[in-house]
Amino acid sequence: MNALFAKLMHSRTALAQFARYVIVGLTVFCIDVGSFQWMVESRTFLWVAVIVSYALGVVVHFSLNKYWNFRDYERTFVQQARTYLLITAAQLLTTLAIVEAGVHLVRLSPLEAKILAVFINVPFFFFAHKFMTFGPGIRNRLRGVHR
Repeated sequence: MNALFAKLMHSRTALAQFARYVIVGLTVFCIDVGSFQWMVESRTFLWVAVIVSYALGVVVHFSLNKYWNFRDYERTFVQQARTYLLITAAQLLTTLAIVEAGVHLVRLSPLEAKILAVFINVPFFFFAHKFMTFGPGIRNRLRGVHR
């Protein structure tokens, strides 16, 4: 993993993709957290606010990463969307766990817990999307197909 990370950090393409991923992430962060905070202030159930704000962010995140950042068209839209949804479901479960634990165990505000979840998820899911969603896919990655 360290060799892969070192290789990526010396690749201009990978660095540019990571920079664009961060820009996409900041955009999605504003949409996700802004809508989340609005729903919390509107007294929406916490888990509903997490899921709805997350779904808004997912649509924007997938679209910007597909068409602006990674620009990979080797796999079909459906294949990429399916992989994206599987990875995003794992990320949603992670986010829900962090928000619930942050609010109920650590006594963070819902917004603080949501922000913490975002920062924990970003590095791991960049690589997941780069190599699986917008790369050869989960099945091919598991079979050992590399670019």
